[in-house]
Amino acid sequence: MLKSLQYQAGKLSSLLENLQSTGVSGSIYIHAIVNSEHKIRSRVVCLSNGGIVYGGSKIFNNQELTRKIGTKLSHDWTDIAVRYAAQKLQNPLSFRELLEQIVRIRVFKWEEIEACVHAQVVQVLEQTLSYAGKLQLNPIVQTDLSYGKDCHALEWDRLIQDVARRQQEWTALTPVIPNMDAIPQLTPGWQTVKDSKAQHFHKWVDGKRSLIDIAEHLDQDPLDMARTSQEWVASGWMTFEQNTPVNQAVCDVQEQRPVILSVDDSTVVQILIKRTLGEHYQVLFSNNAVEALKLMNTNPIALLLLDVTMPDIDGLEFCRTVRSIPKFKNLPIIMVTARDKFSDKLRGQIAGSTHYLTKPFEPKNLLDIVEKYIGEKGNVLKKTLTKKAYAK
Repeated sequence: MLKSLQYQAGKLSSLLENLQSTGVSGSIYIHAIVNSEHKIRSRVVCLSNGGIVYGGSKIFNNQELTRKIGTKLSHDWTDIAVRYAAQKLQNPLSFRELLEQIVRIRVFKWEEIEACVHAQVVQVLEQTLSYAGKLQLNPIVQTDLSYGKDCHALEWDRLIQDVARRQQEWTALTPVIPNMDAIPQLTPGWQTVKDSKAQHFHKWVDGKRSLIDIAEHLDQDPLDMARTSQEWVASGWMTFEQNTPVNQAVCDVQEQRPVILSVDDSTVVQILIKRTLGEHYQVLFSNNAVEALKLMNTNPIALLLLDVTMPDIDGLEFCRTVRSIPKFKNLPIIMVTARDKFSDKLRGQIAGSTHYLTKPFEPKNLLDIVEKYIGEKGNVLKKTLTKKAYAK
């Protein structure tokens, strides 16, 4: 039975966590809306007894997947090993049995297999978590994958941490490559290129395919491809055209307002912030670190409101991550939290926060603090747009 569910931007992470907590087995088909033209990016994640065991653009059979892992690991004997191991299977369709045989004859190690699939699932999450879309659960299509002698699944916390780490790398690339959906364009200088890798890449550049489209065709990591493309841009061989994501929330009418990003998993707090600041500022919301970094990457954020306690990463750690990115070094970061001890405030300051606001807070207090750190330019814009001044 296929169960379908529509979800809003930033909600996929919590949906996947909820499904894992139920101990469900089956295949989760994710259809994310990735740009303003409603382009759909489809991916699949497989669960076994509540644990994620696979993710990709589609589900391969056991022999196909093993060969793909062999290609990723650059093992020359994979095809021969697969044919040999397949003859010894009691269940010809079993992923677990086939991989056990491959490990037994020492072609792969369990650690190598897990690392390879882990990296692939991280890319699936990176490419879907921040968007709205549709999720379909099919409990009939099951995959008996597991890893190690103890038959464990992939670790959700590690997956999310790696997604956040990669998002930081994407953010560092934004001066050259806006995002993975950016479209590469060749310059006249490309005709002089002799590099074989670059020549192979250019065959896929048609002014329509995005970086991630090309990476998918070539079965490569989009981030690895972006790192290489950065060198080609620096050499004057290529440029990138922005392909506007659908979740870029700053509209033309409001673009003159200072933009504030609030990162908090409390709906009540988000509503209060919207009511307090929405008349004067353009306010964006996120409830997780991955989406927050993407919003910071695609919008001119003037101030960050950050909860210390978030579902996927500690707020202090996220603050340190933001501060480590050069273009956010001077961004005002207001920590919003119920923790009010001096030691908590000190830790916030050490992590790089600009101000510490304790929950519950008065709306006027929040507005005063935001005004203080956004500065006179924000106040002038605010008064012009709202036709009234706020009296302190």
